Amino acid sequence: MRKILKNGFTLIEMVVSVFVISVAVVGVFQVTTRYIQQTKFEKEAYVAALLGQEAIEIIKNFRDVNWIGSSNPLDWKNGLTSCSSGCEIDYDDAGFTVWSGSGRYLYIEKTSGLYKYLDSPGPDDVKTVYRRKATITEVGSDELDIVVDVYWRTNTTTVKEDIYNWKQ
Repeated sequence: MRKILKNGFTLIEMVVSVFVISVAVVGVFQVTTRYIQQTKFEKEAYVAALLGQEAIEIIKNFRDVNWIGSSNPLDWKNGLTSCSSGCEIDYDDAGFTVWSGSGRYLYIEKTSGLYKYLDSPGPDDVKTVYRRKATITEVGSDELDIVVDVYWRTNTTTVKEDIYNWKQ
């Protein structure tokens, strides 16, 4: 009787092994690609939500400035009700710019790092994918409804809040 020693893989075993390893590598690559795409979307959605909340805070600041600068309690919404059909808002504006067309894109200004509307951006200012529209509707004499829509790529994030004349 002779002993037959098997010292290596057959061709079929090698083909099956390469196939199994290839399927595993392709699967890992696809999962990684989807994870990266989802992470990018989540980051953009998070920034959009923060930009919406920032617009609400800017509007509240305008309300507070109205209170500080006026002895008349009816002036608390001065300039705010002009945004019933939509406005663009950023920190540097003394008032609100009426929303027109599909709106302007926000830039990240290099010197301040803030998101702003820039009419003539510098070479280091970064154009973002975000456009922001704030709509302010008068609900009653002591209440304003704020809706901020932030548009980016093919997505929209909406942030809502009501503000009141609580200082009366």
